[in-house]
Amino acid sequence: MIRALLLSTLVAGALSCGLPTYLPNLPRVVGGEDVRANGCPWQVSLQHSSNGQWRHTCGGSLTDQSWVLTAAHYISSSRTYSVVLGHHCLAPHEPGLLAIKVSKLVVQEDWNSNQLSKGNDTALLKLANPIALTDKIQLGCLPPAGAILPNNYICYVTGWGRLQSKECGKNGCCLGEAG
Repeated sequence: MIRALLLSTLVAGALSCGLPTYLPNLPRVVGGEDVRANGCPWQVSLQHSSNGQWRHTCGGSLTDQSWVLTAAHYISSSRTYSVVLGHHCLAPHEPGLLAIKVSKLVVQEDWNSNQLSKGNDTALLKLANPIALTDKIQLGCLPPAGAILPNNYICYVTGWGRLQSKECGKNGCCLGEAG
């Protein structure tokens, strides 16, 4: 089932996907830069409910108006998830934010957290309702199923991870990027 969902998500994403608003000029992830506000409009914040509050868990990519692609190692069937779109910094009251509940979790069938080297660390999240695209919320680009990208193909890595050991980003917990 996940193969069919991933295939349809890949096709939909490839047919109508966005590009970064501002192209990064960075050679690596560590030491990357903060993204300009709304520079990566496909980036989502996956959040889980904990003691009545929503907490950022990891990032993901909006690949369809109803689906988000993320890492399986962050997904637990015992948690309740929500996706926040339009985030730049992980501040609760940024203008243009859209929070939507996740109605279904689909973890890659061959994912095994005890065998990380085998890969398959992907999960799809079905949104409770399809979302409308805006200037701050766009679809990410994915290659067609089975495609092998050529050398030097431009790809982007974005997320709210740490760029250095003691900070969440150069200006707080803002989205970072590397190309």
